[in-house]
This record gives sequence, structure tokens and C-alpha cells, in this order.
Amino acid sequence: MPNRMGRGMSEPGRYDIITVGSATEDVMIQANSARVISIEDLDGAQAYMAFEYGGKIHVDGIFITVGGGAINTALTFAKQGMRVAAVSKIGRDEAGDRVVARLRSEGAHAELLVRCPVKPTGYSTIITTFTGERCVLVYRGAATDLHESELPWDRMARTHWLYVGALAGESSQLYPLLGEFAAEHGLKLALNLGTSQIDRGIAAFAGILSHTHVIFQNKEETRRLTGVPPDRGPEDELEMCRILHDVGVDIVVMTEGARGAEASDGQAHHTVPAFPVEVTSTIGAGDAFAAGCISALHRGLSLPESLRMAAANAASVVQQPGASVGILTWQEALDYVQRHRS
Repeated sequence: MPNRMGRGMSEPGRYDIITVGSATEDVMIQANSARVISIEDLDGAQAYMAFEYGGKIHVDGIFITVGGGAINTALTFAKQGMRVAAVSKIGRDEAGDRVVARLRSEGAHAELLVRCPVKPTGYSTIITTFTGERCVLVYRGAATDLHESELPWDRMARTHWLYVGALAGESSQLYPLLGEFAAEHGLKLALNLGTSQIDRGIAAFAGILSHTHVIFQNKEETRRLTGVPPDRGPEDELEMCRILHDVGVDIVVMTEGARGAEASDGQAHHTVPAFPVEVTSTIGAGDAFAAGCISALHRGLSLPESLRMAAANAASVVQQPGASVGILTWQEALDYVQRHRS
């Protein structure tokens, strides 16, 4: 096993938070002509975005930006005044250069990114329709190939928080190592598992969950992760939280889009409504919510107050194209919450 404290110890500086996860270049496509088809069966309802097969589809707008869980969250942390660095694997290509440039332009640190000589930077095409909902066509690229020996363990030991987002491919092998590392060094670990991890169930991730301070998932993801069946009313949410608390998670946060979010710290169950806004695109809303919440918790706000700050950041993001255009500064988030107090 590599020496996790042996590289770059002379490098100065301590971070408030380090984000670990994916990095992509994103092409946002607005396609208002898409049809939304809903199908219901005994197991529930599912919606699909549809286009004419073989047709040439007119689009209403295009926007190119950067994305991925490690990058989106790092941008919020930087804009809200936290010293942050992102850890992901990107290609030795122009897309990777643009990821680096965007981080630096917002004051986030990019020196911990790893360059891959073989695979290109990840790439996503996000198609958004008139409802604001989207489909994401994603090629994860170099981000799936991050290995233990490439992580800056020494720098990570000098952070207060460690945010771990979705890790796919070979990179997913890092989950238990990151959990153990956070515990060994007294780091507050925040976790957001990806879709491919969720469906493996809670037992597969008991190691990292046992060291997790706060987990962020949407409600359906939390249901699939915990295996709690639907349609039992409020007991569903309480049972999902109990299961995650029992495995070791301190704070469970479940988002539900326009319906808001709820959270449990094991002592009390809190809910926060979403701020009513006109949605342009829901891409990045979850990252914005998670990062906004952590930023508030880092400053010592209570969990209910932190959820409101998170909801403000998410509300601003969904009004703009892309996952990061609408990110609020700390003062802007405070002002947003104050303006919308009932």
C-alpha cells in the first residue's frame, strides 16, 4: 500500500475542504420540442424524454461549461469563501485545460488534479426540455481511472472537510480508503454516492458510511440505497434515516427537487421547502444544495439554517443554464434567505 503521507510534505497550506469526484466538460442543449412521456405501473411512475426517431431536431440554445461533482461543488465552496481544492482525473487535453482555468478563475485550487496521458477528460451532453428537467449523456473518461497512488494523501490530511462525490469505474475502489482516511485524520466526511453505487445497496458501502458525517442523496436514491419500500407515508423517511444512522452516518440529507428537502441528525427531523423559482435547468441542483449546506455547517450554522442556505444556492443555480452559472456567494445566499423569510 502506498505511503499516504509521503508526498509533498513541504508544500504549505491547509484547506477548508477538498472535493473528490468527477470532472467533465459539459454541453448544455435546450430542446423545448422534446416530448415528456410518463408511464405508470404497479411499481410507480417513470418519465421519459422523447424525440422523433430519425428526425432532425431543432434546438433552442447551446451552452458549453465545465461540470462533474468535484468541480461543481468546488466552485460553490470557492465562491462562498472557503479554501478548496478539487481532486479528479482529467485528460491532457484542451477540455482539461478549461476545467483548470474555470477552477482558478473562481479562486479554487486546481493543483491536485491528476492528468491522464491516455484517456480524455470526461464529457457530458445535457439535454434540457421545457419542464427544466434533463437527460444527461455522459462519458466519464479519465475520471474513472483515479488510483490510490495518485491521491495527494498528505494534502488531504490537512483539510477540515473531505467531500466525496460519485466515483465510477476503477475510481470507485477508493471509497473504503477515503472513509478510513477521514476517520484516521479526524476529517469531516461528506458523501454523495453515484447511481451505479446506489443500486449495490447499503452493505456494499458500510465501510465509508460508518465514517460519514453527512450524506446527500435525493429521496429516491436514499430509498434504493436503504431498501425501504415506498408508500408508507412519513414512516418511509424516518426508516431510511434510521438505517443510515445505525450504520454510522451522523447527518442524513434527502432532497426532492421542487418539494424541498429534509434531514435528520439522529435527534430531530427537519424539513425545508424549495424556494419557488422558474426553472431553466435542474442540472447541478444537487451539487449546489450539498455544497451550500456544507459551507453553512462549516461556519457553525445550525442544520435547519444550513438547509435554508443550501436551498437558496440550489434555487439560484436552477434558474440559469449550466451547473454553476447561478452559484451564490456567501453574502448573496444570506441575502437570498433573508428576502424570502416568511
